[in-house]
Amino acid sequence: MKPLPIIITIAALVLAAAIFLRLHNTAEAPELAPEESVAKETIQETTPTEPNKGETEGGNNVVFNLTGTNFAYNETEIRVSEGDTVTIHFESEEGFHDWVVDEFGAATEKVRPGTPTSVTFVADTAGTYEYYCSVGSHRANGMVGTLIVE
Repeated sequence: MKPLPIIITIAALVLAAAIFLRLHNTAEAPELAPEESVAKETIQETTPTEPNKGETEGGNNVVFNLTGTNFAYNETEIRVSEGDTVTIHFESEEGFHDWVVDEFGAATEKVRPGTPTSVTFVADTAGTYEYYCSVGSHRANGMVGTLIVE
């Protein structure tokens, strides 16, 4: 058997596989686009509730909508007042992630895209704290942020 037909056959198979994979990935993109649009709209609503709305003893109810991608959160700094009741609504846009801040014992569930999760805690001690993803080496790879309690 001559090597040229074998080489052409292998090249054709590789090309067909590449086209298949490209079409397969492109076909999934429209499904993600609406979620990305929703996430961007939601991000704009991440500011804490106005003072005097939902007041709790010693603070306000504040809500943040965070998303995670591979090794990054959409917000790298969150500011709240001491005594605030903080709710983090978290959703992964890419990969398997969570949101954790050790000092307040707060952690969401570890989730994949399309599965939102939340955690609520009272930020009762002023200071600067690191929040992070506890999955694998995500924290070491930079999936961190800062929680500032003033």
